[in-house]
Amino acid sequence: MKIKVLGCYGGQLPEKHNSGFILNGELLIDAGTIALNSTIEEQRGIRNVLISHSHMDHIGGLPFFAVNIVSNKADTVKIAASEFTIDAIKKHLLNGVVWPDFTKIKNFGSQDIFSYMPVKENEWFELGGYKIKAVSVNHTVPTFGFLIGKDDHYIMYTGDTKTTDNIWAEAVKLGDKLKTVFAEISFPNDLKALAETSGHYVPKTLHEDLKKLGGLKPKIYVYHIKPEYFKKVKKELAAIPGLKVTPLQEKKEYTV
Repeated sequence: MKIKVLGCYGGQLPEKHNSGFILNGELLIDAGTIALNSTIEEQRGIRNVLISHSHMDHIGGLPFFAVNIVSNKADTVKIAASEFTIDAIKKHLLNGVVWPDFTKIKNFGSQDIFSYMPVKENEWFELGGYKIKAVSVNHTVPTFGFLIGKDDHYIMYTGDTKTTDNIWAEAVKLGDKLKTVFAEISFPNDLKALAETSGHYVPKTLHEDLKKLGGLKPKIYVYHIKPEYFKKVKKELAAIPGLKVTPLQEKKEYTV
């Protein structure tokens, strides 16, 4: 599987954008950034969207994505998320006031542009040919991390979280089928108190949770670092003995 990074920061500055990832050209994982770092053709190829939680840096790209795919003649794009997150998008973003409700607007193929797919916790479901399990993690609003697989090849996406247990336990059940982990991390170690309050990892707490994988050795990538702390966090990660963690780079495609 291949994943293209549209945005991988926990903030927004020139050349640094909020979280957004396209898996195999068709599944968007979080929607903090879409239009700013993908072409019209790439956006038209997205068939489904998986949203971890309702914070703006993970849903803020949806309005302009919707506008850009009006000319599609393809099927409706499904937005899969928890009922809490879907309700937040309906009430506060695509609400007919801040931006149109694109479940009520047709594309050029006479299909609704968006539809919503509520996702239940700890149940495997199918979306666009992928097997996915949503697992609650430890953030300031209800948030899912995801296990995403195809042909016995799985990735783990933590969503925004601080120290948490269940998603690591579920990942271990996959055994060697787990090939890659995408873990959030936001602050350096000296801002652990802020990270705890806001529901995020620092290098030390992520390192402790990575130990929960036991003997599994997937590739580890990190995202969501606050831009102003990027160099410091990268240095702290590099200083952890025996740990190979790679910060993602925007606009780059990875084989996972």
